Amino acid sequence: MSIIRNTIKTFHPAYFAMVMSTGIISIASSLLGFKGIAYGLFCLNIVAYTIILSLQLLRVSLFWSNLYHDLSNPKLSLVFFTTVAATNVLGAQFVSVTDRPEVAKIFWYFGIFLWIIVSLSTFNILFIKCEQRIEVVLHGGWLIATVGTQSVAVLGGILAPKFGDAGSFVMFSSYVWWMIGTFLYLVLITLIIYRLVFFKISPDALVPPYWINMGALAITTLAGSILCISILKIEGPYKDFLGFTKGFTLFFWSFGTWWIPFLLIIGIWKYVFHKTPYKYNPLYWGMVFPLGMYTACTMRLSQAIQIPFIANISSYFIYAAYIAWSFIFISMIHSMVKAVTVKKAALKREEKIRQPQMIPVAKG
Repeated sequence: MSIIRNTIKTFHPAYFAMVMSTGIISIASSLLGFKGIAYGLFCLNIVAYTIILSLQLLRVSLFWSNLYHDLSNPKLSLVFFTTVAATNVLGAQFVSVTDRPEVAKIFWYFGIFLWIIVSLSTFNILFIKCEQRIEVVLHGGWLIATVGTQSVAVLGGILAPKFGDAGSFVMFSSYVWWMIGTFLYLVLITLIIYRLVFFKISPDALVPPYWINMGALAITTLAGSILCISILKIEGPYKDFLGFTKGFTLFFWSFGTWWIPFLLIIGIWKYVFHKTPYKYNPLYWGMVFPLGMYTACTMRLSQAIQIPFIANISSYFIYAAYIAWSFIFISMIHSMVKAVTVKKAALKREEKIRQPQMIPVAKG
């Protein structure tokens, strides 16, 4: 029980990135015709989301002070947007993998609720309490705020044609979230590039958080592509937005593609040149998510702008996503087993120390 209690107390919000990564790779697999893999990952994701959400809710009720401490930590606070993204990605799976839009609508409503709570709490705490310098607190993980916001736009865009008469309002709302996410990206990436260029950064701090630089662009591309596709299904004034949306979406996809070689070079600089040892951290799921998201967004972009040859990129990129997911998943399981084993050994040592020592007494 002490192991479970400690797990809840120290639970990292970045574990929701596992649901994000698994979900988007499942969706990408479905788009590419790998239905068996897509469904298997979908089932796994339901289990993972249920466990992770339960642990987070237990932490809210049992260890609120620890959760609030994380919310007040500017290095960690925006990571809570993973709860929003995970909820909406799983909702998108219910549409893309199993065609259950009514269930997906429930996840979208819950995702909107989480987005309101997380966005208002995290940014207000940052505005009021953050007193640290930019080079101390800012990192690529801040772009999770963009990912969470765009996830609402993605699921809303998918579901808009399925809302009937209310579809026009859902479409408008999705455009609003797309614009908010775009604004957050442009502001935050400007600060992040400033941080990378003008302040020294240690190798240990690089790679996992900064892959979100590309992941945020990929989900922005996916949201724009889905809006383009859904515009043709929704009657109203949105056809006037089509040219603008296509051009802006292609802009973000191009920028995201440009990031890929830079991120690979940074990885080589960290692990090969500086020989930084690999140690599992839930933030590493932030490296898997962009690979799956880039695969899915490229497929959708090819459909939205009707340029089929770029879809060939997804046919190869999906295997990189599978390899990365498998490696991080195995690392996670190994890390969990090792942590439980170490904690059990520590508890046994404590019990031995607490036991009274039997001292033999000689007769006579």
